Amino acid sequence: MAFSNGYVFGFATVICVVCSVALSGVSLSLRDRQELNRERDLHKNILFALGLPEDGGQLDGPMIDELWEKRVQQRFFTPENKKAGPELDQDGDGDLDQLDVDLARKGAEEGAKPAVLSVYVRIDGDDVGAIAVPLNGKGLWGPIGGYLALDPTASTVMGATFSAPKETPGLGAEITEPRFVEQWKGKKLKDGGGPAAIRVVKGEATNLCPDTLDQCVDGVSGATITSRGVDEMVATAVTYYDAYLKNPKGAF
Repeated sequence: MAFSNGYVFGFATVICVVCSVALSGVSLSLRDRQELNRERDLHKNILFALGLPEDGGQLDGPMIDELWEKRVQQRFFTPENKKAGPELDQDGDGDLDQLDVDLARKGAEEGAKPAVLSVYVRIDGDDVGAIAVPLNGKGLWGPIGGYLALDPTASTVMGATFSAPKETPGLGAEITEPRFVEQWKGKKLKDGGGPAAIRVVKGEATNLCPDTLDQCVDGVSGATITSRGVDEMVATAVTYYDAYLKNPKGAF
């Protein structure tokens, strides 16, 4: 049986519409799942930096959600270490959240401190057990980031995580590996004069800064620009968070 051109085109149009609707539905359902996975991955990295869970066990999705809800708080404050209020809302939704921190950082003039900052704190009963300071910087091929977890006095590094989604595997991406990450534990973010950055040196810290080894870590061999990016983003964080690091209980 021969079909008219109108029938063929109509049939093809219906098939296209049905397929488009089906694909759109699948895309929307996957988008929610992808967003949840991204959020959980971020939370997992912060939990790891903060030393949670204490037994070092593996985390699945529900465990990440439970620990985050019970043991972690995000706190917002100004560069002067004053508690941030609704007047610093950057996106106009009436509430302070991570988006406001990101917008403030992106909107700050070069060399200026963002209008609002935040840290993540680990809650141990009624006390703060650790503080995670966010890091943002540039590597060779794109953005890098991470978190430095500090003791409650904000002087000693308790843990760290780094991200380098666009850096070269085996080179710049090595900043995410245990060999680089583990050496941050126990380093000092303060010297006698107050907050001070931890340097990432090209070579072995034991040889290059033997007298200030508490504030030096080895860079990644063959990844000079990425190592420099880590060095610079830690220095920037110390500049931004200077008042908070001097008195982490001041705003709260």
